[in-house]
Amino acid sequence: MNIADYHIHASFYRVKRPGSKTGPTVAEQIAAARAAGTVTVGIVEHCNDSAAHPFHCLEELGREFFSLDIDRSETFIGVEADLRHDGSDHCGADGRKKLNLDYVIGSVHLSPKIIPDVRDYIDEEYIRIINALNNNSNINIIGHPFGEGIRYEMNNSIARWSYSLIPEKYLCEIIAAAKNSGKALEINRCLEDDAAYTAYLEMMRDAEVFFTVGSDAHFPEGVGDAAERTHLLEKLGFNEKYLWRPDK
Repeated sequence: MNIADYHIHASFYRVKRPGSKTGPTVAEQIAAARAAGTVTVGIVEHCNDSAAHPFHCLEELGREFFSLDIDRSETFIGVEADLRHDGSDHCGADGRKKLNLDYVIGSVHLSPKIIPDVRDYIDEEYIRIINALNNNSNINIIGHPFGEGIRYEMNNSIARWSYSLIPEKYLCEIIAAAKNSGKALEINRCLEDDAAYTAYLEMMRDAEVFFTVGSDAHFPEGVGDAAERTHLLEKLGFNEKYLWRPDK
């Protein structure tokens, strides 16, 4: 299967605290992806209400992207926009047009600090994803569905994060809505020790929904994760026919 990663962050332009590590440029992330064997490269950065991600940072990223002398046939620019409760996204159609984007990833970024109870977090992420799939024509990909659940394990709110905590009804409805809308669901975890996660991937496979693979790499050393995740999907029998592309 072609290694296609649409979730590579070029975080050089984001606003940082004094002394913090400078993030990679677009050129550095593209080079790292190519070195890791990624054939199709999508560069993004966050679009949300954070002071670290003002809109002008995306404009500066875009200026770098479009100034590069590269093969454009397998290199794309997008954005990772936070989804609101109603499924709308922080980039919007106007922002997408202004940035000349190839695609928009709609993601949910919640944490125990924002929603302390993991069950409430699961309910809220489900609502945002379903509303986006059913009502938001601006987005193309749902980024890391329920991928932030691991934060509840990391801060000891729960003993172990597992997709078994997510009602099967939620996962089935998300897959059905993705199929109906033609939008893609992103895979950017492996979690081979989580049987419920594997079952979710198999439901995606059997439903023949579009999918993408994302490293979610914020630094060059992380872009190789896309290959590992692609190999997992190959092992599970995913059909490359449903590997989403911006021209679909």
